[in-house]
Amino acid sequence: MRDYIIRRVLGMIPLILIVMIVSFGIFSLVPNPFAALIENPRIKKADIQRLIKAWGFDLPWYLRFFKWFSGVIRGDWGPSLLYPGSTARDVISRALPVTVRLMGIEFLVSIAIALPIGIISAVKQYSVTDYVVTVISFLGMSMPTFWFGLLMMMLFSVVLKRPSGMPLLPAGGFITPGLEEAPFWAKLGDRAQYLVMPVVVLAFSSLGGYARYMRSSMLEVIRQDYIRTARAKGVPERSVIYKHALRNAMIPIVTLIALSVPGIVGGAAITETIFNIPGMGSLIIQAETKADYPTAMIGLMLSSVLVIAFNLVADIVYAWVDPRIKYS
Repeated sequence: MRDYIIRRVLGMIPLILIVMIVSFGIFSLVPNPFAALIENPRIKKADIQRLIKAWGFDLPWYLRFFKWFSGVIRGDWGPSLLYPGSTARDVISRALPVTVRLMGIEFLVSIAIALPIGIISAVKQYSVTDYVVTVISFLGMSMPTFWFGLLMMMLFSVVLKRPSGMPLLPAGGFITPGLEEAPFWAKLGDRAQYLVMPVVVLAFSSLGGYARYMRSSMLEVIRQDYIRTARAKGVPERSVIYKHALRNAMIPIVTLIALSVPGIVGGAAITETIFNIPGMGSLIIQAETKADYPTAMIGLMLSSVLVIAFNLVADIVYAWVDPRIKYS
């Protein structure tokens, strides 16, 4: 196992480098990010040329990539063109914790709900429970998050009111202005009310897929001969399902969960935009549309590294879930 992990880690390095080169090459096709400055009569052309030279835009894209990548290795992520006066590191460090909180809670909620109802749906196939779970799953997978988000905002921020006349839940944002320096528990309670709607929207759209995968995998396993043998020997049904069937049914789910983890960092651009949450998803979209390639490249690099790393994590977990899987 140790040799396998070392080989995979060493193989990740050129793969990440290739992803970065291709992504940077695509970003180099966007218009000059200084075009808006050039058209501004109040900015001197000499100042613009100095910025172009300082940021390497006078070089071919491949030389600019190696200049940027060497800076990333040294910890210099470059300036943010989207937020003048800030570096890409500063911008990312502000957005990343917000997204990790939002997507982390959503991920845990969706997994905690989807896996049990997927198991129940498989065990009670063609029952009323199975049909209800199936309808909810397809509804969650097919409902657009922007429409569901706006519907939640209309209901809980416009229609439903508190006795004081204030909205039942805030329509957007992440924390009430002025509470940034409040005590921990005060901030926790304040942020919780801002997270309710986006977490519900994201979890509802995610749990349908998880539940369907869990149901399909469990149905395939409980039809195996060894499950029938366990039942014939008089093993309690609960032990058959949760001790013998569940572990093997989790093997394909491990891949799904492992590849979903990078989304905790990548964020959900549409939902973050609707609820005005200053997270990574909305930041990367703004950086790409405004040609802020240093910030966008760091966001893509984080997502790429996590996707590749959690592929390895999924393979390692396979061996733990199923002892039949061996790596040599």
